[in-house]
Amino acid sequence: MARKWYKGDNHLHTSNSFDGFLTKGQLVDECKKAGLDFMIITDHNVNSVNQSYFDGDMLVIQGQELTDELGHVNVWGKKVPFEPPYALNCAEDYDKIISACKKDGAIISLNHPFCSNCGFKLDMETYPFDCVEVWNTIQHSDNMKNRDWWVSQLLKGNKIGAVGGSDFHRNQFGIPLLAMPTTIVHAESKSEKDILDAMVQGRSVITNSPKSSMIYMTYGDANVGDTAKLNPDKKLQIKITNMKKGHTLKVFNNDKLIYENKASKKSVLFMAEVDVKETGFVRAEITYRFNPIIEKIYAFAENTFLSKQGVKDTASYTLPDFLWAFTNPIWLE
Repeated sequence: MARKWYKGDNHLHTSNSFDGFLTKGQLVDECKKAGLDFMIITDHNVNSVNQSYFDGDMLVIQGQELTDELGHVNVWGKKVPFEPPYALNCAEDYDKIISACKKDGAIISLNHPFCSNCGFKLDMETYPFDCVEVWNTIQHSDNMKNRDWWVSQLLKGNKIGAVGGSDFHRNQFGIPLLAMPTTIVHAESKSEKDILDAMVQGRSVITNSPKSSMIYMTYGDANVGDTAKLNPDKKLQIKITNMKKGHTLKVFNNDKLIYENKASKKSVLFMAEVDVKETGFVRAEITYRFNPIIEKIYAFAENTFLSKQGVKDTASYTLPDFLWAFTNPIWLE
């Protein structure tokens, strides 16, 4: 079956979460307005959706976010087989619930593992998860820590699917946070099973919003999440829609930067062909920087809200290049 691209948000909260704002019906309507194909409702420690369903064309996938001091974990596709309140005070408490969820066939995603305020404190090297939320809510420095850890796992040969999630509770300071970022999944159909399978298999591109830049990366017939044979006569094909002026496309072959291009102008469609020389994997990302004034304001905001970073001197604090979009890898043998 030919795969198609489906836009979704994997991390959403309703008024059933202590700080959520919208009812389930209102949230579904807002996701429809945003142009999404699927959504996963992940309220804190409560089952808000008894089973996945369609509301018109919108696929609403069952989920829940297990939330406590040791870390936040999304459970997708199956009901957590316990009634709240849960004990989540130690590793054994997490293991009990997550083991039961996985036994029932649930997909497990680690959320914002390197968040300064609510990171994942259990052993990520041995924990039984299926995906990792590399990009959580609007872009900030902690997401770059998530990205760096994920890439380190890829370099070890660990095929971990990367996803993004808005972690939407409500809009903040007039910023529409829903579907920022958007996970665009290359799936065989718009069904719960096929969407979740594709995310686990790394068949996703994560971008800033539903209408933002999209990276299409292929190597012959292979797409993101696929494995292909390295061929010296074959080039990696990159197509980007809605490329913004000043944004930079970077393509990596394992840990090597093999292509870089900073856009001198906005373009509806940007295309590139790239030589690939090593087995392992290839991946692509689009990065950007703020202008100096916005960067100072953003650094101040990070110093305020990412409190555990311990930043004391905002004037000397340097932001990293932020992600505007990135792909999961194509694996090469």
